[in-house]
Amino acid sequence: MKSNTISFIKIKMYSLIEKMSDLELKKAWESLQILYYDSFIMTAIQKSKTSHKPGDIFTKEEALQILFFEKED
Repeated sequence: MKSNTISFIKIKMYSLIEKMSDLELKKAWESLQILYYDSFIMTAIQKSKTSHKPGDIFTKEEALQILFFEKED
């Protein structure tokens, strides 16, 4: 049932995208990209709250490595 719902949503999205102008698509993409990155960062923050304790210190390189590793998953 869930896959049927997702399939239906994908079909509707493709139909909507086909009707959008290039400018509308560009604006929509910019908004969706921001939302995606916001959700990615919020997930990383929540994970860090459970896996790191106050006083844990990372170098800038270590922090970036953790973020990049999590993004690839």
